[in-house]
Amino acid sequence: MGNVFDEMNSRTKKKIQDVFLKLLKEKEFVKISIKDITVNASINRGTFYLHYLDKYDLLEKVEIELLDGLRVHIANINKKDSLEKEQLIEVAGFSMEVFRYIEMYKEQFIVLLSKNNTSGFHLRLKSFFIEQFEDNYYATDLSSIDSSIPTDYLSAFASSSILGLVEHWLSQNERETPEELAHLYRKILKFIKMI
Repeated sequence: MGNVFDEMNSRTKKKIQDVFLKLLKEKEFVKISIKDITVNASINRGTFYLHYLDKYDLLEKVEIELLDGLRVHIANINKKDSLEKEQLIEVAGFSMEVFRYIEMYKEQFIVLLSKNNTSGFHLRLKSFFIEQFEDNYYATDLSSIDSSIPTDYLSAFASSSILGLVEHWLSQNERETPEELAHLYRKILKFIKMI
């Protein structure tokens, strides 16, 4: 019996989130009301408040869920065997996996990174990239390459570059594949290295 209840709960949450993202695509966050969400989701206010405190809580949970999914996606590539890892590194593996995940959830990323969302999701995403970069930096031999570069500057540069690329990529009507974008990212980094 608990299984049916959990499934209904999950479906209701998904419905609320989908309607919310649709509304956020159409208008600014501050102009979205709980009534807008409940009417479009065909639920009552009580049902909404069973799942979320308010629209800010809903937005935060949507953002956290998306980033947690990205974290799991990246953790799963770290479990691949060493041969696959070598192949992934050859084509800017970390970035390619990030781009693949973002491609899978592109509509959510487009909406959350849009001007209608004033929550600062881009800063949350940048912090996520910094965390991932620093974890990989210390877990590998990268720190031994040039210890004269402060890690905070290096991670700020790396996270800003990937975030800028993602934002531009998502703004294009005809996008490259994640693999093409990863290859382009690697070429850009090589170009910067030559400057």
